Amino acid sequence: MSDIEKIKFALNEWLQGLDAGDLDRMVVTCHPEVIVCNEYQPTTIGIQAIRDKYGPRIEQSIFKSGFEIQHLKVYGDFAILIGYFTVEITHKETGQTGNGEGRLTLAYQRLSDGSWKMLLDVDNNDETNAPKA
Repeated sequence: MSDIEKIKFALNEWLQGLDAGDLDRMVVTCHPEVIVCNEYQPTTIGIQAIRDKYGPRIEQSIFKSGFEIQHLKVYGDFAILIGYFTVEITHKETGQTGNGEGRLTLAYQRLSDGSWKMLLDVDNNDETNAPKA
C-alpha cells in the first residue's frame, strides 16, 4: 500500500469509526500528541482530549459523515490533507437532527512502524454553520 493509500485508509477509519460510534477505532488513527483546533473551540492536545470530546457526542448521537479530498501531498514523514467535510447528526433520544459542513486541514505523520497517524486537525465551518452574533 502506498503512503497516499495508507493516509486515505486512516482517514476512512476515523470516519467509519465515528459513523459506527466506535471511539477506539477513531483514536487508533491518531498520533499520541494529536492537536485539534476546531473552530469556536479551545485547542486540545492528545488522545485523551479526543476521547473527552467525542465520547459524550457518540453516546448521545448518531453520525453520518462525508469527506471530499481536495489536496493530499506527502512531504517526507509528514502529509497534508485538505478537504471538505459534511456531517449529519441525529440525537439518539430526541431524534433532533443537525448538520455541519466546511473545510478541514489534517496533518499526518509517518511513525517508525510505517503507519500514518493524524497529528493535526484544523477545521472551519461554512458561513451557514457559523454562530450568530
